[in-house]
Amino acid sequence: MNTANRFIILFFHDVPQPEAVESACDGLEGDDLMITLARLDAHSQRASMWIRDPMGCLPQGRLAIDAHDGDSAYLTSIADSLGGSLYRCFGRTPVTPQLVVGETFGGTMQLCCFQRQENLSDATLTTRWFEQHTDVAIETQQTLGYRQNFVLESGEPFFDGIVEEYFSYEAATDMAAFFADGHDETRMWQHIEALTKSSESFLDLDKSEVIHLTDTRLR
Repeated sequence: MNTANRFIILFFHDVPQPEAVESACDGLEGDDLMITLARLDAHSQRASMWIRDPMGCLPQGRLAIDAHDGDSAYLTSIADSLGGSLYRCFGRTPVTPQLVVGETFGGTMQLCCFQRQENLSDATLTTRWFEQHTDVAIETQQTLGYRQNFVLESGEPFFDGIVEEYFSYEAATDMAAFFADGHDETRMWQHIEALTKSSESFLDLDKSEVIHLTDTRLR
């Protein structure tokens, strides 16, 4: 399982073009550097059935920068120049998505930005999310990639965690393609119930924003 310092920039209004991102990130270097830009477009709008916006602050785009020696001040300046909000995270990747430099992922990336359940400590949050929930999420969904980001320094609006899950093109409009054992309706609903129960053990569903985006790896 890969772990890394991850910097996520969320865009709540205008999302920059890839060329603008490349220019802003020109000074970033490193063998382990990975930069991906996800945007709401016609491709990902097909997955509108999965949108949840209880807080009224739904991201329209996400820039993820993996860097083991990232400079928060420098990354903040990049976020400001692009019109986004920076979240410094400890990232884990239980299921590595197949992201090729210069190519766009064929399905969609589900972005979930959440606040924790009230009065949950950092230790309890990480235990319930990282240790108890991970296998449930993987086993109940037909995910092609799964990245968990514990927010260490939050931008605005405030979030405790950011989840990136990758799904097939078909899953954008088909529950059977989204959940494990979708061909068996009884099993599918059992998986939905298990996933919901596990999620509610650490995150507040009324303070969770969910949207599907189209993700492209720039570097």
